[in-house]
Amino acid sequence: MPRLLACKPLDLVKILQTTLRQSGFLHLRLPEQLHRATATIIEPTGESDNPLRFTSGLVVALDIDATLEHVQDPQNSVKVQVVYPDGQAHIIHPRPGDFRNPGPGRHRLITQVYLSHSAWTEPCQIEVRLLLAYSSSKSRTSVLKPAWNESTEGLPATENSIEGTIPFSKSVKVFIMPKPTRR
Repeated sequence: MPRLLACKPLDLVKILQTTLRQSGFLHLRLPEQLHRATATIIEPTGESDNPLRFTSGLVVALDIDATLEHVQDPQNSVKVQVVYPDGQAHIIHPRPGDFRNPGPGRHRLITQVYLSHSAWTEPCQIEVRLLLAYSSSKSRTSVLKPAWNESTEGLPATENSIEGTIPFSKSVKVFIMPKPTRR
């Protein structure tokens, strides 16, 4: 890899061709039944003309109701993302008690997200979407997963694992209207 960073494009092509010719294919076994994991936000719908009103600097609760299908371990893998008008995005971890299991392969998320921002004075829209967390570690049991309210600081990083989130549902726009604070 260090050679590739400082080489010319023609040299890069030669190195890659040689490497690809010498490499073998990895045969992957797929499970017999594959299911696509999906999520749909039922509430908020994003179609309401009534804004969510609150006093700037105070907190307002946004109710979220969503259905999840074919999600393994939703308590640890499903997160809520809120994108604010100034571009900031916050990721909220729902409590394990916010998940219900109405049937096999189905889950229901009923939770509240708390919004607050002292700089908002104009009506605007926020975006809410669900995210699915993933990890590329080889063994799920070898990764130390914190509880929903614990910090991950100070935990040892697992080698060769990649963790992140992917968008899991369509984003829903919610119209909010902060009222200026009274003095």
